[in-house]
Amino acid sequence: MTTKTEILFDVYKKKSEGLFDFLATTFAASHSTSFIYNTKAHLIITLYVKEQSGYAHFEAICKDIPNNIASRGTIQSILDMGVKLNIFTKLAYPNDKRVKLYNLSEKASAEVDRFFENFLKISKNFDK
Repeated sequence: MTTKTEILFDVYKKKSEGLFDFLATTFAASHSTSFIYNTKAHLIITLYVKEQSGYAHFEAICKDIPNNIASRGTIQSILDMGVKLNIFTKLAYPNDKRVKLYNLSEKASAEVDRFFENFLKISKNFDK
């Protein structure tokens, strides 16, 4: 005989993944690219660097990201840690060695692409 508790668990298991479940799972994950989702500043900086196609330099990042999202020091810390974790790559600008360019690693870029592919799949279900 099936108990009410077992029925509730069966219903819960069959529940389709919604936006909350997707974001909660993504932001709670502990894989090599989970650094991207640590804070809103991490995610915004990562998206900014991806949007710039690997030619984002520190001063442009600081200028374009509002101070209420991240200070210069926070941006620098996130970029430095991201380089250490192989989320970002850091290159010297050919014409001026003082200017450092940031790019996403292939692994991090693939993770951002995967995030948006899954997000779009879930958002399509909202129309149903």
